[in-house]
Amino acid sequence: MSLVAVSTVEIDPAMSSVAGLRTGLEELRADLSRLSGCTAYRLSCGSEPGDTWLLTGYWDSTERMTAHFNLPCLARLFELAAMGLIVGLRFGTFLVASTGD
Repeated sequence: MSLVAVSTVEIDPAMSSVAGLRTGLEELRADLSRLSGCTAYRLSCGSEPGDTWLLTGYWDSTERMTAHFNLPCLARLFELAAMGLIVGLRFGTFLVASTGD
């Protein structure tokens, strides 16, 4: 299985929400990592309370990556924002270039 695409979400946490946000994002990460076509999903965050967090998915298919954007579980990001745990979201996708073997 080869890596062909990466999806990212940069998450700006509310200053007082780190523990609750981490729990919600870890649950989301676990759900996303079980999706067909997902080779891994990772959550990383800085050491300071206001540091941006990064949720990153690694995909074996651009079609599967694109399809996952329409899943109801991703609505949890917006629910966490509505709860005041997130103050900013930025989404990105990247295609991995073929080595041309």
